[in-house]
Formats: sequence, structure tokens, C-alpha cells
Amino acid sequence: MEENGENEKSSCLWMLPEGCIAEILGLTSPLDVCRLSLVCKSVQFAAESDAVWKKFLPSDYQSIIAGSLSPIPDFRSKKDLYVYLCHHSLLIDGGRKSFSLDKWTGKKCYFLGARDLNIAWGDTPEHWTWTCLPESRFPEVAKLEWVCWLEIWGTIRAGSLSPFTSYVAYLVYKLENKYGFDYRPSEVSVGIPAVESETRFAFLDPNVDTECEYEEEEESCFTPPCDRQCEGPYWRHDPNLTFSDIQHPKLRDDGWFEIELGEFYTENEDDCIELRMHEVKAGISKQGLIVEGIEIRPRIR
Repeated sequence: MEENGENEKSSCLWMLPEGCIAEILGLTSPLDVCRLSLVCKSVQFAAESDAVWKKFLPSDYQSIIAGSLSPIPDFRSKKDLYVYLCHHSLLIDGGRKSFSLDKWTGKKCYFLGARDLNIAWGDTPEHWTWTCLPESRFPEVAKLEWVCWLEIWGTIRAGSLSPFTSYVAYLVYKLENKYGFDYRPSEVSVGIPAVESETRFAFLDPNVDTECEYEEEEESCFTPPCDRQCEGPYWRHDPNLTFSDIQHPKLRDDGWFEIELGEFYTENEDDCIELRMHEVKAGISKQGLIVEGIEIRPRIR
């Protein structure tokens, strides 16, 4: 009897008019809508409606689409547009940024290309060169020739992202004929300028060996200028820094590496969020870093 009563209540719920069901579904999430659409035909019809999926699109989606470098197909429904934006990044702002949606939540995702970042010595060909790579979404990436002072940072206004959302920023990069990234980890942080933020440490080189004693790298044809004489990796000589405190990069599905810079919350739309990575203390020359940009996407709990 109790089970029959529950089924009767459930049946009554889905006897609501399609417009009412659509209104209820619009208060959930894209994932919930897809699951609930399997309940019965009346819910499925409501779950396909533009009234539901328009709520999962950002309020400024039309202006974002208008700024895309590539033409956007005409879609028969808002759901089709939503799915497209989840699986296709739009190049915007003259190819300096890309935009997409997180498929699980509908939250905005931005990728700041290398040309949209501030790179110390980035306009000096002796230190950085700009090139195109077929595996990159952007027209240009930045390639490190050599520097001792490595500093990269970007900014984004909180109001351009989805409100009241936890975001994580990642530096996306590759290493090619690398040198100088195993002596001292880089410092990474995310925060508001002039406001103290947490600084963490991260190795960009995925091959840093922690089990073996330090061995000098094989002599390279590249002779780094202005190198400080080093006696093994920095982290081995700092009593306040253990290897477990240091982040390590992850290999992405697209073949690039990413390292987490930090997390922030979009509570105040006027906040300017600064995303930073630097290594300026070791005095060791570095080369072989290829920077695609900084990706900003919602934290998935």
C-alpha cells in the first residue's frame, strides 16, 4: 500500500502542465534535466523546450557569440546551442581568448591565450618568441628561449564569469628541450591585486625525480647565461619546504600539461582577479617552456 501511494504521488507530479514542468526543470541543472527526461513522455517534452535550456545559457550569450571569430551555425533549439558551446570553444577578443560552457553546470569557462597574458620580457625576441602550433586553439603561443626571471600573469573580471561560483585557474603549457625547471619550484597564486593571497609551489617539469639523489643534467648544447652555481634542487635545501607541499602537473587529454594556480569565488562582480606564476629567486636560466595560456573553469565538487 505504501509503495502504491508513492507511485500515485509521483504520477500526480508529472500530470502538471508542460509549462509548469519546464519552470521546475529550469530551477535544476543540465544534468538533472537529462536524468529527469527519462521519467516519462510529458517530462521529456518539457526537458527539450527552449524555456528550460535558455535558463542554462548565460544572460550575455548573444554578445559573446557575436564576438566569435568563426561563424556559429543556426540551431533549431536552445539545447542544441548549449551542447555546441559545451563541446566547441569560441575564439573571441581577436583570438586572444576562448569561451565555452561547462557541460555539467552550464557555468562559463574562459581560456586566456598567451597573447592575453603579461609575460616578463615577452616582447624581447632574445627571451621569448611567438609561434603557431597546430595543436593549439590559439593563433599564437609563447615559446621561452631563455630567462632567469620567469613571470607570467593574467587578469579577469569576476563579473565576466558566472556569479557565485568557485573557479580554478590553470596554467596550460608544454616543455620542449627544457632546462632549469628542476632546481626550484615556481610560485603560483590567485587573488585580488593589493590583497594578500595564498602562495603555493609547483614544479612545471613532470619528470622531477624525488627518489634519487640529485644528478647534474647532461651537458646541453645550450649554455645558459648568468647562471648561479647550484648545489642541487632548491627544495632539498629549504627546511620549510617538503616535496609533498609542491604541486605537480597533470597531462591533459589534448596533450598539454596543466598546473593549478589557485581557486577563487565570484562574489563581487567588480573584483579583478589576478592569476600568477613566477620563479624569480633561483637565478637559474630556464628555457623550453611553451605557454598556451591560462584556463579558468568551475570547480567540480
